[in-house]
Amino acid sequence: MSTERGAWQLERRLRRQLLLALAGLWLAGAITALVGQQLELHDVLDDALEDTAQRALSLPLRDDAGVEAPGRRGDDDDEHARLQIFDGGGRLLWRSAESPDAPLADLRREGTRNEGTWRVSVQRLDDGDRVAVAAEPLETRYEALGQAVLWLLAPLLALLPLAALLVSMVLRRGFRALEPLREGLARRQAADLSPLPAAGLPGELQPLVETLNALLARVDAALKAERQFAAAGAHELRTPLAAARAQAQRLAQEARGEGLAERAEALVRQLDRLSSLASRLLQIARVESGVAFKREPVDLAQLARLVADEFAEAQPGGRLRVEGLASASVAADTDALGIAVRNLIDNALKHGGPDARVTVQVGTASIAVRDDGPGVPPDSLGRLVRPFERGTSAAEGSGLGLAMVDTIARQSGAKLVLRSPLDGGRGFEAALHFGSA
Repeated sequence: MSTERGAWQLERRLRRQLLLALAGLWLAGAITALVGQQLELHDVLDDALEDTAQRALSLPLRDDAGVEAPGRRGDDDDEHARLQIFDGGGRLLWRSAESPDAPLADLRREGTRNEGTWRVSVQRLDDGDRVAVAAEPLETRYEALGQAVLWLLAPLLALLPLAALLVSMVLRRGFRALEPLREGLARRQAADLSPLPAAGLPGELQPLVETLNALLARVDAALKAERQFAAAGAHELRTPLAAARAQAQRLAQEARGEGLAERAEALVRQLDRLSSLASRLLQIARVESGVAFKREPVDLAQLARLVADEFAEAQPGGRLRVEGLASASVAADTDALGIAVRNLIDNALKHGGPDARVTVQVGTASIAVRDDGPGVPPDSLGRLVRPFERGTSAAEGSGLGLAMVDTIARQSGAKLVLRSPLDGGRGFEAALHFGSA
């Protein structure tokens, strides 16, 4: 599915926001867990320090009891914890192997606290005869917290790509429900304003589809009113134009001896032009109503011969002939293609000149009308399919024929291709190329 350059994508925005929200929630949870773990870790380790100090106070300091005498180092020292025992006067009685001789804490303050880079617990016997100091480096606790942070954030870093993949899969599967609506719109012809189907769409899209259907209904009503007005106006013009033409012809006959015949004949020609324009407007109203949306097998060769028979005045002199395949079938609407081919032949006979030869060429899935007239400049081909645009020909015309043929071609799934000049620097060709029949 193609997107316009610079347009934002809902799927990409939702994916980014969901991942940011997921990461934010994970970080918030990790920080909360880390704070709780820090408090719990301090409580557990503080209890361990207090217990160590309390147990040290109960140890007998005699050589026969297996405890070192005062002033000697113990051999089975913990890697991180430090232990010191002092008498009531502050004299060192015993210390662990890595402990200094100086007190690690203020012996006058009992309890557990931070002192410098140490976490200490000072415990004293009830009689004050002995004081124990248990200490642990704060760095040890920080390392433990660092390990906890690592274990909390490592899963986030590891699972975030997986979460991104899962979120993308879920979003793609969700947006896949929009594909039937998009494909249905893409397959529609330009003039198809029927309501969009809402079956199978998620509930969040139902209001959007209902709004679009209401808009399509209003546009369809406006277009129908415009087409009905154009068709009715063109139809109503035909009767007074026909009556005016009959009166002009009668005037021309009666005025031949009075020198007004030329002016009366000019009036007849103008009325003929108005009649032709009214007929074209009727055809356009019919084409714009979607007549070419029908699909049925159409034999291009038979259609070409039938339409060519309508120009009987051009066939005896060899100006119009049909060539190519004897039978070629395409899926289209017979009436719409008849209007298109009739306009192409009429344009070729008019604008090719009075001596131009017109050929209708039938191919496997194409029909082309070419003439050997003067042709048109190549740079003007593109604008000939616009309404009321005419070439450099001096012949009279409304400028609606090729525009109508282009509309029929698009509705029929075909393409109108114009070429000029042809071989020898002359000629004009208009061809309808169909897809697979």
